[in-house]
Amino acid sequence: MIKVAILDDHNMVLRGIETMLEDSDSIKIIDTYSRGQQLLDNISNNVPHVLLLDINLTDSNGIDLCKELTKIHPELAIIALSNYSETGFIKNMLRNGAKGYLLKNTDKQELITAITTVYKGGKYLPRSIQDILLNDSIGNPSQITFIPKLTRREKEVLDLISKEYINQEIADILFISTKTVESHRNNLIQKLGVRNTAGLIRIAIEKGLID
Repeated sequence: MIKVAILDDHNMVLRGIETMLEDSDSIKIIDTYSRGQQLLDNISNNVPHVLLLDINLTDSNGIDLCKELTKIHPELAIIALSNYSETGFIKNMLRNGAKGYLLKNTDKQELITAITTVYKGGKYLPRSIQDILLNDSIGNPSQITFIPKLTRREKEVLDLISKEYINQEIADILFISTKTVESHRNNLIQKLGVRNTAGLIRIAIEKGLID
């Protein structure tokens, strides 16, 4: 029996995955978590074979969490769960220890296949994700000119970053917490496939996301 745990801060996603897997004879969900710290505090009590890990969490960065978990539990096979298909997210999750990457609109059969594959020591990427990475690696023009979709809040944060406001100042202007600002900043960095704020501004200007 493959023991699976899920970390996602959206209850609807948790329930949806549980429903898809509830009649499986080979997979059993042993734990569900809604916060990164909650998982870190408890996962050692009952380590799963496979962890389905949401990237975009309100209390922590899924990519950093993936890196930390693979150091603590190298035997743990992590599959990233995301709404984002940008290469920055995909590459960073794989670089930091994930064995698979699934979009949240995945169907039941693909979910089971992914879990089974990484449990057996393999890696799993859907065809659509493979194509995105291939296009990126060969410099497909459509990928070079690709402009990632940003949320309204991400655009606001990006604009303020470009004006050299620090996290606390951005939080005060937008009436949100500094942790939320950090989360948006990390998402922007991943979506644009850069390493730091300087790269973020450069690419954002190149793609016409800021003036």
